[in-house]
Amino acid sequence: MRALTVRDLLPFSQTEPTVVSERTPLREVVQKMVEDPRTREVYVVDEEGRFVGVITLRRLARWAFAFARELPGDASTSPTELLDFLSAETAGDLALRKPAYVRLDDPLETLLRVMFRYDVNEIPVVSPEGRIVGNLNMLEILGAWLEGRLRGGARER
Repeated sequence: MRALTVRDLLPFSQTEPTVVSERTPLREVVQKMVEDPRTREVYVVDEEGRFVGVITLRRLARWAFAFARELPGDASTSPTELLDFLSAETAGDLALRKPAYVRLDDPLETLLRVMFRYDVNEIPVVSPEGRIVGNLNMLEILGAWLEGRLRGGARER
């Protein structure tokens, strides 16, 4: 029997990924998140449509309400990084670069390991060309497990 892959799980995805270009103003990113309250991450793509970063709801809220909380990072955060954060105007300015992602043909085990390693509940699915083709969240994966569509869990009965 063939091992399950990310491609096999995509039909369980209940949401379309929210994608913006690097040049999208941050006010538009906020609007996109507000329009769909299930959105917790916005994926940022370059001019060719390739995935380059992610903006989490938490990061966007920290930017929007910079006056009401501590600045991001810790004592090791450089003055340049702080200035970049506070002066961000576009999605590309605020996006976290080198985020976690999986590819369509990655096995289920790789998907779970990446999500656990990066401590994320949602992850983009990227084509071999680097374009976002979907996303999966842990609730969707757990739902598939409950329905008996995933095998091999330690709690399986």
